[in-house]
Amino acid sequence: MTFHILAAAVLLAQTPSTAPAPKPDPKAPLTMNGCVTRDYTDSKNSSAYLFEDKVDGSRYRLKGKSLSKYSGLSVQVVGVVDSRKLKFVGGLYPSATIAGQAGAIDPGKAAVAAMPGGSTTGTGNVELPTLNVTRLSLGEGECRR
Repeated sequence: MTFHILAAAVLLAQTPSTAPAPKPDPKAPLTMNGCVTRDYTDSKNSSAYLFEDKVDGSRYRLKGKSLSKYSGLSVQVVGVVDSRKLKFVGGLYPSATIAGQAGAIDPGKAAVAAMPGGSTTGTGNVELPTLNVTRLSLGEGECRR
């Protein structure tokens, strides 16, 4: 009898937990390493700054104090994404015209067009998520200029 109870206890201890994984808190602060650059495209804010993460290349508009002294530098930033201003916009890439040409386009010209400043990069303002900065400190490495 004790053997059956002991065997049942061992089996119950080995049963994997079926509890769902907790959802990430959208208000939880993010810690990222990357570079701060001045945003010259924002005509409404003459002292706007952007942050680009070194790991995945994601970009954010920065909102906080004393950002100008970190412009052009590698930093570690801690902040919360402002989800109220975040909106998603879809569309065709590279463009409907190029996509419609399928294989009839010269690969060399397509590569040049896809480079920054090329014809497929667009001219409109990109709505980046805003990162409300809570802490900003110097990071390691260099930023490209």
